Amino acid sequence: MLSFVILVSSATIATAQTDKELLGQLVDEEQEAINALVLYPTEIRSLILEATLYPEALIKMESIQLQTSKAFRELMAPYPQATQQKIWDLTRYPNLITQLSQLHPTNHKALDELLTNYPEPAHAPAREVVTQHSTLLFEIDALEVATASAFDNVLQKYSPQTSSRLRQLSELPEVLSILTENIRLTILVGDIYRNDPDWVIHKADSMHMVVARENAQELENWKASLENNPEVKEELIASAENYADTYTYDDEAYNDSPQSSQIDDDLYYSESDDLYYDDDEYFEVREEEDVPNEIVVHHHYDHHYPYWYGYPHWYTYPRWRPLPYWYDWGFYIGPSRTIVVFGLPSFHFTNWYFFHPRHHTYWPHLSTHFVNHYYGHRGHGSSISVSVNQWHRRNKTIINKRWMQDDGQLPKRFKEYGEFETARKKYNKRHPRKTVSQKEYADRHVRRYPQIAKTRKSSETIVPREPVEQPSPRQRTADPKTTIDRQRTKPESSKKDAVERKRSRQTTVPKVNKAREFHKDIWEKSKKRKPSLKSPKVRKPKSKSKSRVPKRKKINRPKS
Repeated sequence: MLSFVILVSSATIATAQTDKELLGQLVDEEQEAINALVLYPTEIRSLILEATLYPEALIKMESIQLQTSKAFRELMAPYPQATQQKIWDLTRYPNLITQLSQLHPTNHKALDELLTNYPEPAHAPAREVVTQHSTLLFEIDALEVATASAFDNVLQKYSPQTSSRLRQLSELPEVLSILTENIRLTILVGDIYRNDPDWVIHKADSMHMVVARENAQELENWKASLENNPEVKEELIASAENYADTYTYDDEAYNDSPQSSQIDDDLYYSESDDLYYDDDEYFEVREEEDVPNEIVVHHHYDHHYPYWYGYPHWYTYPRWRPLPYWYDWGFYIGPSRTIVVFGLPSFHFTNWYFFHPRHHTYWPHLSTHFVNHYYGHRGHGSSISVSVNQWHRRNKTIINKRWMQDDGQLPKRFKEYGEFETARKKYNKRHPRKTVSQKEYADRHVRRYPQIAKTRKSSETIVPREPVEQPSPRQRTADPKTTIDRQRTKPESSKKDAVERKRSRQTTVPKVNKAREFHKDIWEKSKKRKPSLKSPKVRKPKSKSKSRVPKRKKINRPKS
């Protein structure tokens, strides 16, 4: 009997070790997803671990989401995108669609009373939708009722506590997406957590501290490197302004850029917890004659698109929360063009930057700076490291490690690379039946691009597949030269109006949730998306000036 007990115990221990070893392998494979999840606060991590015990519930929730999001898109398909955007934004506010659907289009008093409970950005679209699309509101409300009923049916078999936790999880669409897209990892974590919860919690807490410290150190290095390099800082501002002109938001509430004047870091930084920023509230400083420093609390930035409907289908990358465009920069612009850094640039920003070769022609010192940062933080999986690595792999036939060494000539090589790729893509566009690879184009133009010819590996024969540009359907054509020089061409009569607009602009200082921002980058880059075949048209600068960005030709405009 004793031998039997020892044998069974040994088998159990071996099985447990095997499960944990397998989990370790999966953690290595899904490191990005793990890093995103462990960065959440303790309460959210506890909610995540509880959900892993019921993977079948997560799969059923995903099935409901797929059906509901499809039905929602079909309901809005007949309407123009501008109307769809308004409806999609209204769905972010709890119970608003249901209450609007119950109002008569002419009952303005009841509508005004209802809207007092919701943020200002929701008022105008709500009035328009109630007046012009009451039938659509009724149909969406019916879909919401059906979705809620389907979700209730899923929760019936679970205890009230588990049902409550799954409902809380439905308010975290980013987390749900990671858990369902990495279902093997979810199932294995849940199995080990059921048998040894203390071990899993200890591992999650340890990883949380390690990842948070690594991210904090990388951010500090990024801040310091910008402060010590004014030229790179100016190029970063120029590229960010071009990004803002390229990707715009339909909701004007998210287009304001905050100013750093009269803002105290204590408003959004907690010394007691240097690993997180609590973003439950956002602060606005109003500059008025009588009340120069009135603090007003805003909550509308944090409203996300509902998990059941998904984010707007025309977005070419996941965007569950329509944050301000400067959120993707990782900084905002203060007085005298100073920058206030609160995070690394988002994955979408760095991917946008490295995907378009012309950016390296305009801002070669910033490109060099990105590469140097990459070599210092290759193992962290941050937005900069991932984007640089992906760019290098796409261009490995002409870019080798020696080419990427910062020997003082790297900005020059980046500028040449930008001209090379821009010219090659232009040639391929004009000759769709006779497109050439990077290697072929470099062989044809050795004298024109000597740096590429000098460092290219002639023995490399593998040609990466040509990537397809993925512009956002919301984007409008923007040229860096028009972004940077736009202030030079404004008529004199508009200066007073510009000053008034600047004074009336709301100043919003975010309390950045590092866990959410890190997770957002990981989720964006791990999501496989259909490439858009339509690319933005950007005019090639005709100026031969040696400055970083071609100057725009002055335009004489009539004075108002």
